[in-house]
Amino acid sequence: MTKKEENKKNISNKEENTLEEALKKVQQEKLDEEIVSFEQEKNQLQDKIDVLEKEKQDALDIAKKIQYDYVNLKTDFDRFQRISLEKEKSMETDSLIKHMKKLFPVIDQLKTSLDHIDKSKEEDSFVKWIKMVYDNMIKTLASFSIYPIESIWLIPDSFLHEPLSAIPVEDESQKGKIVQVFQQGYYIEKDWEKTVIVPSKVVVGS
Repeated sequence: MTKKEENKKNISNKEENTLEEALKKVQQEKLDEEIVSFEQEKNQLQDKIDVLEKEKQDALDIAKKIQYDYVNLKTDFDRFQRISLEKEKSMETDSLIKHMKKLFPVIDQLKTSLDHIDKSKEEDSFVKWIKMVYDNMIKTLASFSIYPIESIWLIPDSFLHEPLSAIPVEDESQKGKIVQVFQQGYYIEKDWEKTVIVPSKVVVGS
């Protein structure tokens, strides 16, 4: 090989090496660009994920608050409804008592009349009529859950009885017990709870 041919070959090899290096450089630059692009896309996706996660958490917080507010609102409404019903019942009871109180003196007068009728006249038609009227009035009261207070031979109960005086008694078993009812008392019973309308005014044995 001549000197000229050898130089020509060396130049060709250098050009080939330069071309190969240029190609590698271009490939590396393209790879770098792709890596940068991938990282940018990855960051953008991560930003979107972070935004969605925040929106999800915000939505959960709002849902929890709405649920909490709903529970509180329902509790308040149930309480309001219960109080309203209790007030309504109380008003109905108060109105009932107010009207029934007007019957008590009449019933007491009938009872007093029956207590003072001579036994020989118990079969008299007029006496029977008074007893029938009295019994019907007591039944009417019972239909509204209003009942006479039991008193005779019982120990006075401060909730039910109002002792007016004490009288001497010979029977030891009657001492400290109610021996006479001066004025009949009444109570109303609602939901297994007794409420005294008027206490019985009584006389106690001593």
